[in-house]
Amino acid sequence: LGDVYKRQFNKQSIEVVGTSYINDNFLPAKHNNSVETYLMRYNAYKDVFEVQRDGAVFYFLPKECGYSVRFNDDKKVYQVFSYEENNKMTNGFFVVLNKGKKLSLLLREKINFHDEVTVKSQLDKYKPPALKRASDVFFIGYKNNTSTKFPRRKKHFFMLFSSKSHEVKSFVKKRKLSFKDKEDLIEIFTYYNSLKE
Repeated sequence: LGDVYKRQFNKQSIEVVGTSYINDNFLPAKHNNSVETYLMRYNAYKDVFEVQRDGAVFYFLPKECGYSVRFNDDKKVYQVFSYEENNKMTNGFFVVLNKGKKLSLLLREKINFHDEVTVKSQLDKYKPPALKRASDVFFIGYKNNTSTKFPRRKKHFFMLFSSKSHEVKSFVKKRKLSFKDKEDLIEIFTYYNSLKE
């Protein structure tokens, strides 16, 4: 793999509860426009892809904008977009729910580490360190591979579609769709991306 560098695989402590993977299994997938299939899994805690080959595990690099991974079985696609985190621009993997020429609907999967909770009194209960799945966050992807967090207000949501906002609003009203539901959002963006300029 041209862009894959072998690193020592650090196993998590057996005391840590949970997993850093969206799916623990290595599944067949392709990166970018490669013909060859590799066994991969997404480490949502470290935001990297791991590749299994000949019994060894590699980290999948580099994390460059536009870089993509497509799983063969469920056709799930991850792509690298830039986004703002802690007032800094960084690159990360997003699930592409709907791809468009102008706007794409993205999902950010995240697993967070939680420190252990120690016992300070007889009333306290010990909790081991844990990796827990955080709530998925919707993002809007743009054609230059930048992204922004999904707008919270309905007014700002429809403003995304600029000259087609009226058509999208009518479509949402007619179909009684929610801009907070994943499947409804996919339907809305599929409709928007089907509209002619």
